[in-house]
Amino acid sequence: MDYTWIIEIDIFCSIILSILLYSLLKNYDRQTKQRCYMKALITGIISFIAEINWALIEGKFFPEPRIINYLTNAVYYISSIMMGYNWLCYVEISLDSPFYKNKILRGIARIPILMVIAGVIASYFNGIFFYIDENNVYHRGNLIFLHTFLCHLFTLVTSIHSLIKSFKTKIYLKAVEYRILSMFLIFPLIIGIIQIIVPSIPTVSIGITLAFLFVYIDLQNLLISVDTLSGLNNRNQLIRYLGGRIRNDFENENLYLFMLDVNKFKSINDTYGHVEGDAALVRCSEALKLASKHEKNFIGRYGGDEFIIIADLKNDEEAESVCTKMKDALAQICEEDKVSYDLSLSIGYARYEKSMKSIQAFIAAADQKLYEAKKRRDLKD
Repeated sequence: MDYTWIIEIDIFCSIILSILLYSLLKNYDRQTKQRCYMKALITGIISFIAEINWALIEGKFFPEPRIINYLTNAVYYISSIMMGYNWLCYVEISLDSPFYKNKILRGIARIPILMVIAGVIASYFNGIFFYIDENNVYHRGNLIFLHTFLCHLFTLVTSIHSLIKSFKTKIYLKAVEYRILSMFLIFPLIIGIIQIIVPSIPTVSIGITLAFLFVYIDLQNLLISVDTLSGLNNRNQLIRYLGGRIRNDFENENLYLFMLDVNKFKSINDTYGHVEGDAALVRCSEALKLASKHEKNFIGRYGGDEFIIIADLKNDEEAESVCTKMKDALAQICEEDKVSYDLSLSIGYARYEKSMKSIQAFIAAADQKLYEAKKRRDLKD
């Protein structure tokens, strides 16, 4: 076995995870979820460093004593399972599950860690996970598969849970985030299979690094698609989503686009200040989420005080019902927050037609209806 290759790969993977960790530390906000992600990275780096030292020993680069070889492998086995546990905590918090706040569930999740620690200690005496012979050479034990299974168990559970939640949630952004999290298992699984087939190829660290890198990049891209004030999809994400729907769906006769804006928003800003103006936009955003909580509607902030909702509906009667729900939801929120001024929405909607040759034509049709709705409101005032 080429131990130089193992050392080089693990050093490279350690550097990649360290860069991710540094990036997180720069924007560290002390949230529990972020701490769990950072712990997963740290334990991953520790496992890589342990493997580097193991390769130095096995490759006879440095004459280290037998006890150091044992401790090196002990650190590798324990840090590997800890990485899986920390990843579990991160994902479960991201899924808004009760896991992290439930001491009993966390205690059950720690059982595999205790099993590995017990196995590592026992290995010093009977080699159930691994043993170091009199020539200071590492050998796998008969129960090595148990450690591998327990490490993958954490990622398997989180991937399945994330995938299930992605289908259940009605919020588009959450569904995308959950699907990204469910993909973490793919890289270690594929690379692990390769290593089983060809044991001489050191690939586990590559799989773990690719998994962290994939999730990090995709989640960062998702953040770029989010409007920071409202937490809704931003305009770029709206255009991508709508373009995909129009391009990929052969029949779009049930596709509706709602254009909304806040009535007399400039007056709210001028009278109560921009901070209250931002609060008004947040209330409107929450109202749109509340009105769509049982539906898989796409909700986005188009810009300024304008919002867009994309929904699959049967007819205009259902569209009118959506408008009523949104107005009622906003009125409910204003009542709960004891808003002292009139905060309301004007809404226009359009049904997609094949004659609409572009996204802009579809939006323009809804915008025209919005203009008409605002004009009617002005006449009443």
